[in-house]
Amino acid sequence: MWQRVARNFVSAGGAPIPISNTLIELLQILMKEDQAKFLLIFRKRSLNIDQIKAKTELDDITLENMLNELMDNGIIIGLPSRSTGIMVYSLVSILPGLIEYPFMRGEKGKKQKEVAKLMDKLFDELSYLTQSNYNVIMEQFKGGNPMDRVVPVNKEFETNLDVVLPYENVKAIIERNEIISINYCYCRNWKDNLQDQCKLKSPKLSCFQFGRYARFLIDHNFGKPISKEEAIKILKEAEDDGLVHKAIHLKNPGKEEDAFCNCCNCCCQFFQLYKRGIFPFHTLTYYIARVDEKKCTGCGICLEKCPIEAIELMGPHSMTILDRCIGCGLCAHHCPEKARSLERTGLREVFIPPPQLIQINPS
Repeated sequence: MWQRVARNFVSAGGAPIPISNTLIELLQILMKEDQAKFLLIFRKRSLNIDQIKAKTELDDITLENMLNELMDNGIIIGLPSRSTGIMVYSLVSILPGLIEYPFMRGEKGKKQKEVAKLMDKLFDELSYLTQSNYNVIMEQFKGGNPMDRVVPVNKEFETNLDVVLPYENVKAIIERNEIISINYCYCRNWKDNLQDQCKLKSPKLSCFQFGRYARFLIDHNFGKPISKEEAIKILKEAEDDGLVHKAIHLKNPGKEEDAFCNCCNCCCQFFQLYKRGIFPFHTLTYYIARVDEKKCTGCGICLEKCPIEAIELMGPHSMTILDRCIGCGLCAHHCPEKARSLERTGLREVFIPPPQLIQINPS
């Protein structure tokens, strides 16, 4: 049974995760056996209530309790359809998704510590898998879709290839939403449960969600409502701390943002997956960093702030490695000489292969 449940979650999308004993053990901690058995009906990722009723023999009250418990545990998400308003229940993907929710309330109990250790073990297994098949796997990743989109500091942005939204800076994401929730950064809480605290000592409450997804998190106690003014204050603190702003879309990068993360490269799962040699850093962006050599003094602050090692010192000034720049704007935001700026490029896809950490000799 657990193999079939795991297969359903892997098929739900997100990062490609092989089914292993570690993944099975993780699922067995996150859900009870009767819940796992119920989840076998999700041969498709998403089902409405009528489709669910047609696939189960549970009475209405038992079914309602089952769905609520699964949502309270972050195993499925229930959101009203944008087109019909009918509630649609969806399996969360494993990564990102299933392994986030145990840490979104900021808890540090026995369950969180067990999940944190299994996550770390799973990452080790994924690292070995990628490193031992590096060239083949990189070719497969090149044909995949980016998992997120970097939003620059204090710049306007687009949501798809054709439409430029009429907003002057990143605050517009917050200002245009009436329902905003905030929750604990799952990445930093995961690291805390491994006794590995954030090197930037970044705030834990720093992840925003919007609209119907925010309402889901508030209703199921994963997040709390927050005002636009409070959110903008936290956003400014995140910029000053050197965090990367990333827009998250549950479905389609061409749609409005469902969530907004402020990421450090020592804890963020996407940076961790890259640094540990598992997945490429694959993202969409609309900007690239440029340097005014006449103003640059070569102080090196931009090198320290760049989360993806896209800057080098060349003699008396810094230089941007253009095919690595993710356009986050941290170098420009922190440059004391105002020698760095962001240049608008339009939609740009950045693909940075992970480092080769080990060399596997064929037997």
